[in-house]
Amino acid sequence: MRKLITGMLTMIVMISPVYAFNLSFLQYSPVYYFTKSDWALSESTATKALDTARDNTKVTWKNPQTNAQGYFMPFNTTMQNGNKCRQMKIVSEAHGVTGQSVYRFCRMNGEWKIA
Repeated sequence: MRKLITGMLTMIVMISPVYAFNLSFLQYSPVYYFTKSDWALSESTATKALDTARDNTKVTWKNPQTNAQGYFMPFNTTMQNGNKCRQMKIVSEAHGVTGQSVYRFCRMNGEWKIA
């Protein structure tokens, strides 16, 4: 799942060429404030949502130590070339900063990957 989250951050940088050499824009993103425990909770919740949640069902997480929180909501589940694919809305909040995004994931070789 760490690869999944790292992939999402890489994708943000790749689609934002203006910021390619200046990552200061992340200070306006909740992930900038995530601690290791926030990441761990977020990652395990993302996997749970992709693996088990029905379409349009929110799977929430909250770290009581940092008050960071968010949810994952998979939708539009399809099969593509024999692989299960899902779009997923990701909403997170940390230090009063809220962000949201939508990514498409496909399960390939036993792992969820951004498609």
